[in-house]
Amino acid sequence: MKKYLGLVISAVTISVYLSTASAVTYWPPTLTDWSLSLNNGVAYITSSQFASHCSHNRGQIKMDGTEFNKAQYAYAMSAKARGKKMAYVVDDVQTTCVIYGLQEVD
Repeated sequence: MKKYLGLVISAVTISVYLSTASAVTYWPPTLTDWSLSLNNGVAYITSSQFASHCSHNRGQIKMDGTEFNKAQYAYAMSAKARGKKMAYVVDDVQTTCVIYGLQEVD
């Protein structure tokens, strides 16, 4: 029984890995007009210039309490307050786009 359960878990893990392995992260065009909001514990960057495959013209910064994501949100707030353009990283598959990196642009 333990061997069978181990095989099932391995098969599921491999299939999940293979289904997400085709996603590629990339830098879509820079956002010149964008907004930042916090809704129900999720931070969103919204713009009509957002990558076309992202639903609702937005990407989310996961507010899961990790230092990286807290820093991304603080970085976005600072850039917005100073009126900076924003470059961002998302994958090319998800329609609920998660932002994996940010860079302000002059």
